[in-house]
Amino acid sequence: MADYRQDEQRYQSYLRVHLKKDQRELSLPEQIEALEKRDRSRWLHLIINIAAIVFFGYSFYFGITQLGQTFFVIIMVVFGINVGLILYQKKQIKDLISYLERKEQDN
Repeated sequence: MADYRQDEQRYQSYLRVHLKKDQRELSLPEQIEALEKRDRSRWLHLIINIAAIVFFGYSFYFGITQLGQTFFVIIMVVFGINVGLILYQKKQIKDLISYLERKEQDN
């Protein structure tokens, strides 16, 4: 029972993070739709970040840019962390969507 309560709290915190206040007051199908839209926007963010990594990597590798190696490493680390966080958010959103779909089926 405590495990169920912990999961419920975790999903409620995901809802607070990934949905705006007015979206949290919508019906379950509308919340799922809003989360799916947010998931699609995460794909766009992911593509932009990966493109930045490829662009900076390519320009550094072929000597097109005059960036120093330290600056290049900092850029790669920042974009790499950003990609990791976006993937983590996508996982949270997918978990939340499946939770809301289960909750909708139970009602």
